[in-house]
Formats: sequence, C-alpha cells, structure tokens
Amino acid sequence: MRTGEIVAGILLAGLAGCGGQGHEGEHGHGDGQDELPGQSVTRWSERNELFMEYRPLIVGQDSRFAAHVTEIPGFKPVARATVTVAVRFDGGGERTGRSDAPDPPGIFRPAITPDRAGACTLAVTIERAGATDTIDGGACQVFADEAAARAELGGEEEPAGRITYLKEQAWKTEFASQFVGEHDLQPGVRAHGEIRPVAGKEARLMAPTPGRVTLAEPAPVLGMPVKKGQVLAVIAPRLAAGGDRASLDAEVQMARAELEAAQAEEQRAARLFADEAIPERQLQEARTRVRLARARLNAASGRLGQYAAGASGAGGGGRGAFQIRSPMDGTLVTLDAASGQSVAEGDVIATVMDVQRVWLQAQIFEPDIPRVEGARAAWFTIDGYDTPFQVDETSGRVVTLGQVLDPDTRTIPLIFELDNPGGRLRIGQFARVVVATGAPVRTLAVPETAVIDDAGKPVAYVQVDGEAFERRLLTLGIRSGGWVQVVDGLAAGERVVTRGAYEVKLASAAGSIPAHGHAH
Repeated sequence: MRTGEIVAGILLAGLAGCGGQGHEGEHGHGDGQDELPGQSVTRWSERNELFMEYRPLIVGQDSRFAAHVTEIPGFKPVARATVTVAVRFDGGGERTGRSDAPDPPGIFRPAITPDRAGACTLAVTIERAGATDTIDGGACQVFADEAAARAELGGEEEPAGRITYLKEQAWKTEFASQFVGEHDLQPGVRAHGEIRPVAGKEARLMAPTPGRVTLAEPAPVLGMPVKKGQVLAVIAPRLAAGGDRASLDAEVQMARAELEAAQAEEQRAARLFADEAIPERQLQEARTRVRLARARLNAASGRLGQYAAGASGAGGGGRGAFQIRSPMDGTLVTLDAASGQSVAEGDVIATVMDVQRVWLQAQIFEPDIPRVEGARAAWFTIDGYDTPFQVDETSGRVVTLGQVLDPDTRTIPLIFELDNPGGRLRIGQFARVVVATGAPVRTLAVPETAVIDDAGKPVAYVQVDGEAFERRLLTLGIRSGGWVQVVDGLAAGERVVTRGAYEVKLASAAGSIPAHGHAH
C-alpha cells in the first residue's frame, strides 16, 4: 500500500472517530449555532507537549478540559500520568481539577467549576515517570454567565490557510516538531563518497600451501574481535603436493647423496689430473658438479627448515599443519573457508581489519577542486542513520587530495581518516558528503527533514496550535551537517514539523476539518 493511501486511511479513521460531534457537545449544549467558541492552549516543555481544549469558563458551570499530553522526544500519547489543571485568580485563590488516567491514551479530562468571575491564569501540572512538569497555560477569564462570555469572545473564525491534523492522527504516524532557531552552518561542496579501510589496516590471510582447512576452536565468527597472533585456522598440507614433511625429508636425502657422489667424483678427477691422465677441463667439470649438488642440498634443507619454522605440529591439523594467525588486532570481516575444505596455495582463508579508524573517500568533481584545497572538515550522511557524521580536527584528519583526475568520472579523491567508535561505520557504505569550504555562519536554520518538495518548491509546515498547521514556502541557503539555512519563510521561535511533514501535506489535500470538530 502506498504512503498516500495509508495516511488517507488514517484521515478517514480520524473523521469517523469524531462521530460528527463538536468538542462542546460533551458539555450538553445541543444547538451548534449557540455554542460558545472553544478555547485552547498549546505549550511545549522539555518532556511534554500540552494541547488543551476547553469551553469558556463560566461561574457555576462544570468546565471540563481535554488535555492532550504527548511525550517528548517520542511524540507519542502519554499512557500513564496524573494531570492537574489549576485556575488561579488574580485576586488570590484557585480552583483545581485532576485526572489520574487518560481516556483514551493521551487525553486527560480534569474538570473545574469556577466559583467567581474575574481574570485568572491557567497552570497545568503533569506527573509521570517519577517527574513533575508544571506548564504555564497563560491568561484566562471566568465569565459571570454565557451572555457575558458571548459578548466578550464573539464568534469563532478559523484563519485562512490553516491545516487541521489531529493528535489522534499524529500519534499513529512518525511525527516530531521543534522550535526554529539559529545554528552555526558552514558553506560546503557536495560530493558522493564511500567508507573504506585505512591503508595498511587490512590483512588477507592466505593459504601458504595446498591442503585441508580446520578452523580453530572455538570457531571464528564474523564480526568477532581478534588479537595479533591469534590462530584462526590450521592447514594440513596435501601429501600429493610434494609439500609435506616426508617429501621434503626425501628431497634433502637425495640432494645429500648427490653431493656425496659428486665429491667422490671430484676426488677421483683430482688424482687422475695429478697423474696427467685427464685434462684440466674434466677436473673443473667435476668441481662444478659438486657446487651444483651442494646448492641443491642447501635449497632442499632451506625448504625443510622453512616448513619446520611454520608448522604448528598441533591445532587439530595433525603433525606438520600450518597455523593461520592474525597479523594484527582487529575485527574478522570475512571467513572464506570452512573446516574440511580443501584449498590451493594463495587462497584467501579470512580477512581481518582494524575498523577503529576508517577512511571516508569523497569524489570531488572537477569544477569544485579549487574550493576544497585546504579543506579540513566535512560531514556526511549514510542511509539508516538520522544524524550526520562529523569529520573535523577533533575526530579525524585529511589524508590526501588526489592529483590525478579520473578520465571517466572527472573527479579526484579527497580522503579523510576518522574515528569509528563502536564500529558504526561499515566498510563499503556509501555516503553523501559535504566538504566544508568556509568559516561557520550563525544563521536561522531548520533540520533538512523539515523541508519537503512540493511541486518543485521547498516547503515546511509550522505548528501554530496543537492541531493547526500552516504551509510555508521557503527560500533556502547553506546546507550543513543535516541543517539548512532559511533565508525567508520562517521566524525564530516558530514550531516547525521535522518528521511527518509529508503526512501534514496529505492532510491539507484531504480537506479542512472544522476547528475543535472532533469529540474528546
């Protein structure tokens, strides 16, 4: 099912849940033409978002509040809490109402019956998860009767262009918002990149001889840390390959016998030459055969010695098995052989990498090369991670800026080396990179997730009330570290949707829902 269909279904479900009743209907007033305009309060704290609806406060009338409480940063309905609403009169004294549980989740319904008219202020206390959050609800007024309230408040008119997106809808989707403010942004050059191992920090462990593999115990597991010198596997040489101990011993014995025969022949030739029975040439040939035989013996003895130095003599491979050891501390990233598998000389058995530090290789397009010369910082995003990764002098360094242009892509590599705590960056991952090219600028900015494309134009949605939004056309500037400069379209202190903006857009296309038109 497409995203639009899902959200449209949620919209219809929200409308169906309203049952056609107005918010004020729960207070027992039947004629919608005579209803007093509803009141609302929207506030944000570090832990809670409060959107509270209520009818005008009138002396002697039961005033019931619908306090929608959303937990921050998850932006989901609060299921357990105690909510207390206090009406504090300017001349002193107060009236309070309390709700110990929501109905349904996220909506608390404390009630207050004011006993006098006059100016007042609202205070809402939310107690949940062992913490108390007191929120200033702003100024209020208690009226002597409905006539006084109607005369003071007049009719309720919804401002043009408002989009209604109910809390019940937002709670069912991925939604978040935050205040617009200033941030330090750096101009930069965009590039695509890849996470690669640091040069010299990757080891491919190969079979030194043909044979049969036996993995070490306990069996190596991909992703496990390994220590320098740790045995990962052993290889029992293949007897028919001529590389086993018995074959090497036989080769040494044959070479030694050949040397002894050549020495005996040399001694005979020397006696005959002394008796002038043979020419000097034959004596020199005999001496040459001795040198060649000695060289073959030395070579065979060297191979036998090399075998003895590398053979383990244990490890489950039998006598004469070769150990495959890690040459460094790192992480086992590939395991290319299994116990019992036959391998040829040079086959890769395993790969070990040190992934505590990695390279970010960004491909810089030809026109941007002058701008990145001297660059020392960058940031990049990788699919699956919400926040960008930073590279600066505290977390990494520039390794090199390439000098040879790739004739096919017209790019050169710019390589950063950076810390990789926890191994979050994986070798081979693709990255969207921005290389910093100037000094930071303090400017108004929003997260890039707050900006969506609407018919080719950048748009954001401002939360002007708990369930009311406005579409804003933006003029954008610098993009830096997951933030984007807002040149025009937003003001500091406004609340912008950072997650779920597309769903708000779909809600606007579905049509307007009258203000406070859903039952709580």
